[in-house]
Amino acid sequence: MMPATERKHINRPARWDFTADITILDHGGRELFAKLGNISEAGFMAEAEETVLAGSIIDVELPDRGPVRAEVRWSQGWRFGCQILPS
Repeated sequence: MMPATERKHINRPARWDFTADITILDHGGRELFAKLGNISEAGFMAEAEETVLAGSIIDVELPDRGPVRAEVRWSQGWRFGCQILPS
């Protein structure tokens, strides 16, 4: 067990707050509109008009990056976080 004064540090890529409208296409063919909340080299967080399930693979066109495929790593209500998959 870790002492109370010791904290576990997780290295994460830098994130930038970034607001933009995006369109998501899931592999069931469903098209959803979402608002990007932040972005990093490895992923992004967004809020969609409907729930996006963790584990889903989605296609999205990101501003200044173009089309990417991503895995939804977490989902809470309409907010979700994705890891960008290698091309």
